[in-house]
Amino acid sequence: MNIDIFSLMPEIVIAFFAFFILMAGVFMGKSFEKAAAPIAALGLLAGIGSVLWFNVGRLGLFYNYTYSIESFSIFFKIFALITSIIIVVLSPYYINKTERIKNHISEYYFLVMLITIGAMLISSANDLIMLFISIELVSMPTYILAGFEKNNAKSSEASLKYFLLGVLASAIMVYGFSLVFGVTKEINLLAISEVFNKTNGIMSNPLLITGIVMSLAGFAFKIAAVPFHFWAPDTYEGSPTIVTLTITSIVKIAAFAGLLRFLYIGLGNYGASKWIMLTLAGFSVLSMLLGNISALPQKNFKRLMAYSSISHGGYILIGFTSASLDAQWPILIYIMAYILMNIGAFAIAMIVENETGSGEISAFAGLGHLKPYLAITMTIFLVSMVGLPPFAGFIGKLFVFQTGINSHYIWLVVIGVLTSVVSLYYYMSIVKQMFFAKVEDSSVKVATSIKIPVVYLIIIAICAVLTLLMVIVPSIFIALSKNAITLNLFNFVK
Repeated sequence: MNIDIFSLMPEIVIAFFAFFILMAGVFMGKSFEKAAAPIAALGLLAGIGSVLWFNVGRLGLFYNYTYSIESFSIFFKIFALITSIIIVVLSPYYINKTERIKNHISEYYFLVMLITIGAMLISSANDLIMLFISIELVSMPTYILAGFEKNNAKSSEASLKYFLLGVLASAIMVYGFSLVFGVTKEINLLAISEVFNKTNGIMSNPLLITGIVMSLAGFAFKIAAVPFHFWAPDTYEGSPTIVTLTITSIVKIAAFAGLLRFLYIGLGNYGASKWIMLTLAGFSVLSMLLGNISALPQKNFKRLMAYSSISHGGYILIGFTSASLDAQWPILIYIMAYILMNIGAFAIAMIVENETGSGEISAFAGLGHLKPYLAITMTIFLVSMVGLPPFAGFIGKLFVFQTGINSHYIWLVVIGVLTSVVSLYYYMSIVKQMFFAKVEDSSVKVATSIKIPVVYLIIIAICAVLTLLMVIVPSIFIALSKNAITLNLFNFVK
């Protein structure tokens, strides 16, 4: 058993800061409120430093092969930490106008940091037990955050629905894991991969296939893939917007990191099983179709973004149908583009919601005349979500569609292209509101008095610039994602 406490140092550092913030909030009360966000950001920055100091160069398997450090885990840890820092920095401005979060600031940042630790552990999980516990470490705090505004009926409904369906999905997943263990007699992902790839006839074993499909169903819930998406629209709409951003960013990163580890490390040559491929293709096509069609009539911004998230999950799943190592980097490129677009769009939405008191799409009316900077950058993010050049969404879809074509899933790519055209309508409905809707005099007075925090302006600008840079100089992001590919123990996938 290779025990190396320094391999876990990033998670330990963040856990220390998280519990410090929680205890400081208990004993210091209101006097600690203003210091909570800076200390949380400092803790997450210390986490990045710990990853670079203790993980880079310390590659290998630890704790009886349950914990892995490789370029894949380092990439996802830093990615999750940067995303968490942005959420922490965006939080003070938004939560000042909430009813309950502002009175429980320490608990809020504590939960966000717990979610981050869970996402980091998922990227290093090397057995089924570690993977499941890490997933639940992400899920449990998210259920609490979704219902933080318990006096708000929508928030309570969002949390309850998310929790009940989440528990069901977790039960399905863990039962699937137990079936995989029952057939292979292994819980270690590398050992499962060896049994899966070297045992004659095991790929047609009905119990194993059932276990894998049930496990994939659990992951489908986490990424809000159809038909396990029912929680997403109500949870996105009912949760505080900063929590919705957490769900659509850190939780999404964690879910896809876990799915990549399960399929590429735990199964390896999963493309040899037609049932696994049909399951992934089914999740993909249903998510693209239902996500985009259901988004068309939406009037609430967060509800629209929920269906948008479902459809983007479907596009990313096209990359998984390739079942090759070369398909991993397009998936990572798309995830990076998706997170950038979402952070930028939600940052603008939080400004609009805070100043107008409305989460409806109509609240964006006249933004192009009143605050051109916000309207132009929002247009960049929305056009990028459609997948049009010269923005990050275009290069993400281009590479993912290419992997689908290479794996002979041309019909899936065709549906992806057609549904992307459909998405143009509902994304442009927001642009229409910003530039062509009539503005009431009262709205003008409110807009002229808006004081946008500098940190919001900086983060929106960074996201917009990176959204452009991913197309202008894609080689940087391609190299970054190619370096983060997780390698299988066996050379069955090329």
